[in-house]
Amino acid sequence: MIIMALTLAHMKEWKKNKRYKVTFWVLLVLELSSPQPLFPQNYEHLGLMFYNVENLFDTKNDSLKLDDEFTPTGDKHWSYSRYLRKLKNISRVVLESGGWNPPGIVGLCEVENQGVLKDLVWKTGLNHLDYHIIHHESPDVRGIDVAMLYRKNQFTPLESIPIKVDFGEGTRPTRDILYVYGLIKDTIPLHLFVAHFPSRYGGVHNTKPLRYRAAQVLRDTITNILAYEPDANIIAMGDFNDEPEDESMQHLIENGNIINISSSANSISNSAGTLKHQYEWNTFDQFLISKNLSDSTRTVFVATPMKILDFPFLLEEDKGNTGLKPFRTYIGFKFNNGFSDHFPVALELKIK
Repeated sequence: MIIMALTLAHMKEWKKNKRYKVTFWVLLVLELSSPQPLFPQNYEHLGLMFYNVENLFDTKNDSLKLDDEFTPTGDKHWSYSRYLRKLKNISRVVLESGGWNPPGIVGLCEVENQGVLKDLVWKTGLNHLDYHIIHHESPDVRGIDVAMLYRKNQFTPLESIPIKVDFGEGTRPTRDILYVYGLIKDTIPLHLFVAHFPSRYGGVHNTKPLRYRAAQVLRDTITNILAYEPDANIIAMGDFNDEPEDESMQHLIENGNIINISSSANSISNSAGTLKHQYEWNTFDQFLISKNLSDSTRTVFVATPMKILDFPFLLEEDKGNTGLKPFRTYIGFKFNNGFSDHFPVALELKIK
């Protein structure tokens, strides 16, 4: 404060110097009119982002996967130059999502293998940000997996496990749920899940039990964690292929220990969801958090509601319907040089 800094010498000068006296009062009024926090807090921020990148395949044919259309001789004539453009586009989204501070944790889905993740980290503008990869091959017949990138100076993983979602004998296998346990700032435990629930291909009603089963597996895992660690910091992110009010998502939150923060999401360009089918917007890409992370008095908490990152460059005119839609890589078999049919979503953790 200015008053506290005023020494005896200043006081003597103030008494005999009219200009000094006027300057002092101006500074004093300016200081007293500025809001002074009663209990100043210092916070650090950890950004999290989830992004369904829509078919990030390399150009090689894998005989164990149904990836033929994403090869140079396939129906989509997938080439190395198109692949590099796709990587560049995804990296731009990651960089833009955090502004001056790109996210410390990035959940991804629809990635083919660890090779495409390495190319994303090392062959794009992400190569100077010290991103590391967590990935496990899943049994999905198309070969699309979930994965996580993390910045080593912001998050330290201690364990990662692929959690199987089994629908029983004779059913088509789906991707695993990725579980990662680690530390923020080397001391604060954080449990993370990255999910990609079964799609609606084949009909919403017919595929509904598959998503409900995936939700059961995720909820059972979270319940087991909370049984041993009631105050556990838990974040689940993913493309759940259901709305927050649908049965699978309601099952995840019905015991009150988990909160879905997606219903109150805001967006940059006022899009009404994270993807669009014909005229209808849906919010399939979501974040769920443990209840304690909504408490701003704790050491770590969620600072803002989920944000839909519908940057203008991720939008294009929806000529077939109305308004705008996500700027995709392909429209049918036509190369569109876009990004994805989904928008990324983000949230921010504050750490005292």
